[in-house]
Amino acid sequence: MSGKIVLYNLDLSPPVRTVKTTAKLLGLELDVRNIDLMNGEHLKEPYIKLNPEHTVPTLVDTDGFAIWDSHAISAYLVDKYAKNDSLYPKDLQLRARCNQRMFFEASSLFVRLRECSIHILWKGGKEVPQDKVEQMYTAYDILETFLASDPFLVGKQLTIADICTSLTVLLLEVYAPLKSDKHPKILAWLKRIRENIPFFDELNSSSVDQYRKMVQGAMEKNQKN
Repeated sequence: MSGKIVLYNLDLSPPVRTVKTTAKLLGLELDVRNIDLMNGEHLKEPYIKLNPEHTVPTLVDTDGFAIWDSHAISAYLVDKYAKNDSLYPKDLQLRARCNQRMFFEASSLFVRLRECSIHILWKGGKEVPQDKVEQMYTAYDILETFLASDPFLVGKQLTIADICTSLTVLLLEVYAPLKSDKHPKILAWLKRIRENIPFFDELNSSSVDQYRKMVQGAMEKNQKN
């Protein structure tokens, strides 16, 4: 072990950047190790021994404890290292809401992003299927209702649910841009997150731009084939 918390990394991944954001808010220093998915490094030893699902991110704590899935990692880091529980409330009802919002992000937002990424970047898709776009906008409508009365997804304070959801939305906008007349609360919420996480754009902007260019380039290439 390095003596530091190890994070296996892919900068383009919103889940990876969720963990990086959480760790930085907690003042944790990470030993970041890049994983080359394109060349199958995630399918080889020793990585697959750490994480049999061979996904990113994977975190290895200083005692050798390994955990993956950005939601589980972020919750673990807050529970173990935070000075208070604001990012992941201990109150049972608030924690339940936080978990529910994260499950929504995983099942209704990130899954659409993953499907479109696979379709365009790996399966030669020439355009985004309209049904997938409609599903994204339906999910946006639900997210808008979550923000109907509170500034954040779990009340008055930023939580890990806001972090993971906002980072997925940033990439979903490549396929389904937010609309000021239909999603004012989401847009205001994203602005609020930037105000509460000073390094938000520094950590995410270049990855979002890179992803957008990858998708646009792949669609142009696929349309020519």
